Amino acid sequence: MKKNNMYIIWSHPRRDSLTAQVVQEIQGEAVSQGFNVSTLDLYRSGFDPVLREEDEPDWSNPQKAYSPEVHRLFGELEDKDTLVLVFPVWWYGFPAMLKGYLERVWNYGLAYGEDSALKHKKIRWLALVGGSQAGFIKFGWEKNMTDYIKGGMGYLGVEDANIDFLYNTIGLEEGIDDREGHYQQLFTQARGIVGSVLE
Repeated sequence: MKKNNMYIIWSHPRRDSLTAQVVQEIQGEAVSQGFNVSTLDLYRSGFDPVLREEDEPDWSNPQKAYSPEVHRLFGELEDKDTLVLVFPVWWYGFPAMLKGYLERVWNYGLAYGEDSALKHKKIRWLALVGGSQAGFIKFGWEKNMTDYIKGGMGYLGVEDANIDFLYNTIGLEEGIDDREGHYQQLFTQARGIVGSVLE
C-alpha cells in the first residue's frame, strides 16, 4: 500500500474535548490504513492567531518573507499529501484560532497566488456542530459553510476537497438517549474521512 502523509490541524481549548477525541479516532484509523500522521494542535502549540503587519499580504510582492513562525508552519505542509482540519462550529463559523491559522499561514505567495503550493493536496474539513442537522440546514448554515469552504478551496486551486459535519455533538437541540451509541456513530463517521481520501 502506498504510504500517504497526513497532517491533522485541529482547534479546541480543551485537550479532553470531543474534538480531541475525534482527532484521535481519525489518527488511529489513518495509521491503520498505512498513513504517516502528524498533528498540529493549535492551542497546545502556542500558535498566535492574530494577524500582524509582518504577516499581512503584500499584493505587489508574492515573495514577501513573513514571520519565521508562518514559514515554519507552512513548511510542515510541504511533504503532506492530505490535510485534515477538525474544529467545532462556533457562531456558525470557524473558531478564531483556526481562522487565524488560515489567515496567517495559508498566506499569499505560499498557499495562493501565482502557484499554489496546496493545489495538489487532498483537503478534508470536519466540523462539529452542537445542534441538530435539521436546524443547521433549515437556516442555511450547512450550505453557507460548504460554499465558503468550496470557494476558498477554489481560490487555492485545490480540486480534491470536502467538508463533513458531525451533528448534535452536545445535544443542544435534540436529546441524546443512547449517549454511547450516539458518540460511537459520530466516531465512525469521522473515521470515514480516511476512506474518502483513499477512494
